[in-house]
Amino acid sequence: MLKKNKNRILLLTCFFWVALISCNQNLPNQNGIESTNDSINYYLKHNKNLSKAKALNDLIHNDSLKKVNVLKIAFQAFKNSDSLLFKTANEEAVKLSVKLEDSMGIAETHWNSGSFYARQEKLDSAYYHYFQAHKYYSLIESENYAAKMLYNMAFIQSRLKDYTSSESKLFQAISTYKRLGKNLALYRCYNALGNNYSELGDFENSIEYHNKSIKVLQNLENKKSYYERSLNDIGLLYQTKKEYPSSIQTFDKALNNSNLKILDIHLYARLIDNLAYSKLLNGDTLGIEKDLMEALKIRDSLNNISGITINKIHLAKYYFKIGDTLHALEYADSANELANKSKNNNDILTSLLLLSRIDKVNSSHYLKKHVELTESLQRYERTLKNKFARIQFETDEYIEKSEKLALQKTLILTFGFAIVSILILLYLIKVQRSKNKELQQEQLQQQANEQIYKLMLKQQSKLEEGRLKERHRVSEELHDGVLGKIFGTRMGLGFLELNGESHDLEKHQKYIHNLREIEEEIRDISHELKNEILSSNADYISLIKDLVEEKSVLGNFEYFIDSEDSFFWNDSNETIKINIYRIVQEALQNIIKYSKANQVSLLFKYNNENLVVVIRDDGVGFNITNAKKGIGLMNIKSRTESLRGKVKIMSEPNNGTVIEIKIPYNI
Repeated sequence: MLKKNKNRILLLTCFFWVALISCNQNLPNQNGIESTNDSINYYLKHNKNLSKAKALNDLIHNDSLKKVNVLKIAFQAFKNSDSLLFKTANEEAVKLSVKLEDSMGIAETHWNSGSFYARQEKLDSAYYHYFQAHKYYSLIESENYAAKMLYNMAFIQSRLKDYTSSESKLFQAISTYKRLGKNLALYRCYNALGNNYSELGDFENSIEYHNKSIKVLQNLENKKSYYERSLNDIGLLYQTKKEYPSSIQTFDKALNNSNLKILDIHLYARLIDNLAYSKLLNGDTLGIEKDLMEALKIRDSLNNISGITINKIHLAKYYFKIGDTLHALEYADSANELANKSKNNNDILTSLLLLSRIDKVNSSHYLKKHVELTESLQRYERTLKNKFARIQFETDEYIEKSEKLALQKTLILTFGFAIVSILILLYLIKVQRSKNKELQQEQLQQQANEQIYKLMLKQQSKLEEGRLKERHRVSEELHDGVLGKIFGTRMGLGFLELNGESHDLEKHQKYIHNLREIEEEIRDISHELKNEILSSNADYISLIKDLVEEKSVLGNFEYFIDSEDSFFWNDSNETIKINIYRIVQEALQNIIKYSKANQVSLLFKYNNENLVVVIRDDGVGFNITNAKKGIGLMNIKSRTESLRGKVKIMSEPNNGTVIEIKIPYNI
């Protein structure tokens, strides 16, 4: 088994390379065509070697490109009436479109199949594929193509005499074409409606819609032979109404276009035939044979089988009218034969009825065949109508199920989205509560820190107050107590009258003088003690100094503090002092963590009613533009802004950092 598989693989491989070499040997070498895709386009453009184009396309691995090419090949094969290649290419296009989930491609393959079966007179299959194409075009909101499919379905239904359904679809198409401004498509729909109403015997509506179709032509730049076609349809309408003079006048009007034979030779032949036949029906046989023969000659050269059939029926009626039964029977029999070959049931019925009138001997035979065919056609038409109804019903059921599924899907998605949204909302609430708790803890911690700092300040203030009171007490004691006693002693010694040697008296005076000097020194010390040399300014700066000294040990850096005498800390409020203390603390913490500084300086000064604090270090610095804002810098900024101040940070790599803070003094 394994050996067989290997042989098969080897055989397939050889076949593939032989096919590839064969294709490459036959590639056109002109116009610079080199790639496989260029070769395929070349074959399509010149409408030759489509099978070779298909073989080349099979070698392409890009499914999207492959699908585009195979659709082109299928369409060209349809135009060339190459049924086998069309089916192969179109089936492959279906598979590729389904694989790629390409709704437009699927719709196009159904359109191709609809046109293919319509040409083969398989109207039920044609209708089914047009219907499927319409469904997919509607799904992707391709309104123009969806309307085209409606027109195609309406045309098939009118062929089966289902004029009511045809009318409904044509009106749907007209509604779309009006909105899109598709005038040529509008013309065709109005013209089809006119023909439908004519078949129904509603001549008033028929004329109305034929006139509408002609009016729409005014908006077309290239009118071609559409106007003459409408006149031909109106002439046939008058012919059906047996208003032969009006019919003749209308056909003549259409033939007034001297370029018609060049523009549309088929229509030209049809008009000549219809004009001659209207004259015949009107009782005029003059020149009829010549006109009918001219039309037949043109149609024969064009191999227009349906036209030839009608022409021969008209010739048979002409010869029968003038009493030439032999020629009448010849043309009627030939028309019947052609109608059977082309499977044109209307022409078959007309020719059978005509043969029953001409051939009296076999009249019953022709009439029997006519009745049998009529009944068969009626059954066939009923069957097709039922098929169309079933297709519509199944599609409506499918649409209803799809809508239900879509609704269920929407409800599930909505419900799911609601649940997810609620869960996300609950999670966000939980996270927010957690953040709020953290923020509350931070606020409480900050308040506690500020309370501690206030207590530190109060303690420092009380210590200072105690020191001041003690200094005052000592000063008063020295001044009022000791100094008074010394003064009294000196005065007492001064009033003593001593007798003795002169050098002893000199010593006495010298001691009195020394006592006076002692009095002066004690008085000076007392006065100095009373002066508040160490104020609260010194107290706050001492706190800052203690903080900087503590951090300098951790950061291993030297520091310098400069506080101008013009600024008195005792005049500022506690809020400023607390926040400045925290700002300095944050800055020093950053210096320890990141700066690697050797020297740090702090400057406090009063400038233009602003308190200015400058913190400078000689550390590594950083790039301000690219730097991420850490919590430390954010805290410094936040505290400064809370005091209605401004922060300016200046730094460069390897050039240290300067933080300058300006705070309004009176806040």
